[in-house]
Amino acid sequence: MKLLTLNVHAWLEDDQVEKIDTLARTIAERQYDVVALQEVNQLMSATPVTKDLKDDNYGLLLVEKINQLSKEQYSLFWSNSHIGYDKYDEGIAFLTKLPVYDVDSFYCTHHQTVQSILSRKIVGVTVSYQGQLIDCYSCHMNLPDCQEEKMLDNLRAIVDRSSHSRLKILLGDFNTDAISAPADYAAIKQVGLLDTYELAKEKDAGITVSKAIDGWSGHGAQKRIDYIFLNQECEVQSSQVIFNGENEAVVSDHFGLEVHVKC
Repeated sequence: MKLLTLNVHAWLEDDQVEKIDTLARTIAERQYDVVALQEVNQLMSATPVTKDLKDDNYGLLLVEKINQLSKEQYSLFWSNSHIGYDKYDEGIAFLTKLPVYDVDSFYCTHHQTVQSILSRKIVGVTVSYQGQLIDCYSCHMNLPDCQEEKMLDNLRAIVDRSSHSRLKILLGDFNTDAISAPADYAAIKQVGLLDTYELAKEKDAGITVSKAIDGWSGHGAQKRIDYIFLNQECEVQSSQVIFNGENEAVVSDHFGLEVHVKC
């Protein structure tokens, strides 16, 4: 199963249209089964095209470009989390070419209003892959030191979302650096999660942010804050960073994480 997660920093990047083209081409070429995206924005003032989506929705424009290039068609699942930068509906999304059996959008936080940046919406999709159902969750978590939200409680809300015994995959920006905050990183795993990076037979350095960014303004060192976690041990063939300037061009303030799991 080919997985990709990326915080796209939508509409806040220079040369954004060119970067969307790069991302669309790569997804079409590599044929990921599931793509989890964070900070998938649309202007609050843009023109609605559906109940939830507006005509400048980053995910909508991306999936349209992908489907012009891809041999298999992708579907978009997006939900608004909170207001970003005073002008965006800042959302979370999945793209997948797999059959989808269920879609579950929910807040994992106590804050559950778009007016609060601490409100964190999760998009869950139940997909069918090689005869089994798998629950996937696109996540963008608060920082571990957030005083008003306890991230471990938020993570437990995701892990315990359903009582099914099937495989759960959590993908996204977890805002926890395995390098500089090993205790916080270890606490995430103690919730009952396995890091595909640690399980991978082949892997690189795993760095997904190489500079100071929003939320990490005083932390210019290299960071590993984007992850793909499993709730059950599986064979992980590879874990590699992408869109880092070496493996495809940079498209965001985060690099992407590409993982191949044998389910």
